[in-house]
Amino acid sequence: MKEGLRNMTGWNSNKEQSIINEVKEYLDYLETPNENFNGMAVCPFLKKERLEHKLMIKVWYPDKTPFLDAVDEFQKSDFNSALLICMDGEGVKWKDVKRKRFQRLTQMLLKKSKHKSLKALCFSPFEKITAAGVETRKKAPYFLINIADKNELGNAHTKLLKTKYYDNFTEKELKGLKITSK
Repeated sequence: MKEGLRNMTGWNSNKEQSIINEVKEYLDYLETPNENFNGMAVCPFLKKERLEHKLMIKVWYPDKTPFLDAVDEFQKSDFNSALLICMDGEGVKWKDVKRKRFQRLTQMLLKKSKHKSLKALCFSPFEKITAAGVETRKKAPYFLINIADKNELGNAHTKLLKTKYYDNFTEKELKGLKITSK
């Protein structure tokens, strides 16, 4: 399916397709070269992954599907990474979720499960956070969880350190990413 956007069950409601389209617009923004990142995209590896249809995008209802079931679905697929679009549900309002704490909890859950090789990165449009002075997450239409192999994320990080990508990041932003030197 075009740009790797497919529902693993083979069916999308009109509402879910509309949600995916909103997220697709945000992903387009993340792929656009930005001077704050020295002409690189906010997310420099995303475009290739989408063009190669290696990004699973799933509308996720946490009150209907457990997190690890969504991760299992991803692991059984031929995708390299997954993006869960988090929907509000019974007992869950994503605007009230503390991203950093939730990310730590998902990491602990992955470590204690059969998915030890995966890492979850959470992106909240409700949190004021910047990268190179740009509020990149503010434009996200929903709370998002990116799931990928730890080694792949580490390799991408190492590649970026060899570029000028981080040159416009503040010390606080670098510390938040656990980067001690550029």
